[in-house]
Amino acid sequence: MDVLRDPTHIGMFEPQDLDILQGVFTRLTATNAVRFDEARARSLARSIITLYRHGVRDPEQLFDVLQMPVPEAKQA
Repeated sequence: MDVLRDPTHIGMFEPQDLDILQGVFTRLTATNAVRFDEARARSLARSIITLYRHGVRDPEQLFDVLQMPVPEAKQA
């Protein structure tokens, strides 16, 4: 379902949409070395939902776009 084009479903997601969103969120939080406190987790969830609502529907693409780079070690 296209949540942006169907005015009767503005802001609503189908179960398959929620499965994708949750899967991407779980994968990002599990593979990232950064600790996710509540604020960071909410921010990540908002980013996933925003991209999804703007047409980025492929889970791999969502993951790639939102995957946080691992900080590089400083060389002395």
